Amino acid sequence: MRAFVWCNGDLPSEEIIFNLGEISPLFAVDGGADKARTLGFDVIEIFGDLDSVDIEKYTTKKTLLESQKISDLTKTIGELSERGFTEFDILGAEGGDTGHMLGVWGSLAEISVDLTIRLYHENSTTHRITSASGNFEINMEKDRIFSVFALSKCQNVCVKGAKWEIKNEEFDLSTKGLHNKSLGDPITISGNGILALIIEN
Repeated sequence: MRAFVWCNGDLPSEEIIFNLGEISPLFAVDGGADKARTLGFDVIEIFGDLDSVDIEKYTTKKTLLESQKISDLTKTIGELSERGFTEFDILGAEGGDTGHMLGVWGSLAEISVDLTIRLYHENSTTHRITSASGNFEINMEKDRIFSVFALSKCQNVCVKGAKWEIKNEEFDLSTKGLHNKSLGDPITISGNGILALIIEN
């Protein structure tokens, strides 16, 4: 099952919203409920420690997730995955302080490996690729720029269909996969670990 999750960051552009089609079911991470409402969207449930949303003005269901050991985004996806959701589209994850931004990438690294997650940015889209993804394949037009970063220690990383192919290499968080280019054929990516594929718009 697929879920949309709206975070308490910068508002996405109309273009991003339009390209996503029907945004449903839509959940919010804390103050993300206010951000979604700003653009005319009502969420069906609000998750988190509920410290950055005026819960009194919502009749929407609210689920308090109190642990301070992990972020509200990680807690929200964990809760929804327990309900059977396996695919997540994340909006409003940009902006805020540097720690918050790095925390979003930390969430991608610590969340259960068998979940599909996409982040929508103003100038790119991030696809989370894990060992459970198998040979992840995506079509890109010729000369589209993309990057592949390791979010955990990864073995046997392969990138095929790109200008600079990668064959069975070991990846850590580094600049090794920065700015590759599509040849117009399907791009195939695999590896034992958690990778982030960032495709520029």
